[in-house]
Amino acid sequence: MDRKKVPYGISNFETLIKDNYYFIDKTKYIEILENLNERYLIYLRPRRFGKSLFVSMLEYYYGIEYKDNILFDELYIGEKPTKLRNSYYTLKFNFSGIDTRDSESTEEGFINNIKRDVEYFIEKYHFNSKIRGKKASEIVTNFFKDIKGEIKGKIYVLIDEYDHFANEILGFNYEFFKESVGQNGFVRKFYEELKNETGSGLVDRIFITGVTPITLDSLTSGFNIGSNITTNIKFNKMVGFKENEVRNLIKTTLKNYDIGKNIDKLRAYYNGYKFNEESEKRVYNSDMILYYVSQYQSLGKEPKDLVGVSPTFPIKYYIRNQ
Repeated sequence: MDRKKVPYGISNFETLIKDNYYFIDKTKYIEILENLNERYLIYLRPRRFGKSLFVSMLEYYYGIEYKDNILFDELYIGEKPTKLRNSYYTLKFNFSGIDTRDSESTEEGFINNIKRDVEYFIEKYHFNSKIRGKKASEIVTNFFKDIKGEIKGKIYVLIDEYDHFANEILGFNYEFFKESVGQNGFVRKFYEELKNETGSGLVDRIFITGVTPITLDSLTSGFNIGSNITTNIKFNKMVGFKENEVRNLIKTTLKNYDIGKNIDKLRAYYNGYKFNEESEKRVYNSDMILYYVSQYQSLGKEPKDLVGVSPTFPIKYYIRNQ
């Protein structure tokens, strides 16, 4: 039997499905999210925990440009599609990779990321809008104003790694952190504009991922419409892997692996996350277990380094040992 490829480091949903990588089906959560009363959602998890792949999955599911794709056909949501499938213009922002050496490079990087993502949206949907404005808030304000005469539907905003750069500057430049997310700060002004467009009806839904609530707390007065579902027990396992999912992953991808002999070690290194105190089961860090399985598949034996790239920073914040 051919062993499926292990999707370590893969964050694009189309690539994962089309190239026959092993996929643990989390699409039932699309249905759960869509049926919530709240439409502007914030979901926090440690780094390298599968958040970007989940955002990519939402983009392919809701984007009107993907209405003829077959990516979901063999998955839960393909068999039970929701009424909003492929009904949105999707606008995705990603705030990772920003140069945080100083305040100038950080703000410039934030603006450049917004320009890049807005330009991609304009090109993808063939709008006539052009990038106008120097500040982040000016760019998105003008952009929304320009497309209102052309757009024939509503926008689903996806924001990945909303706090990536902010967590970095928080460690060495607290004053600049407060300035950027505080009143009249360039970060807050950006989110205020998103809030304004939810009021106009143009932005119908928002899904935001990040690592910690620190930046979120600072933005509360500027973006107070978001519902933080991070510790909602319904979403404890939305990303990350349950133990039975880990067992199936190993069974499908590794030959002659004694799961019974090694499960205690895997639990010790990769299991231990509970995001709600009432949750009965812990979840495995998806990136770490995929690293382990990928290395084992490649080497034919267990890697010497069992941790690989650590999710860092937020582990102590999330893990609650019993």
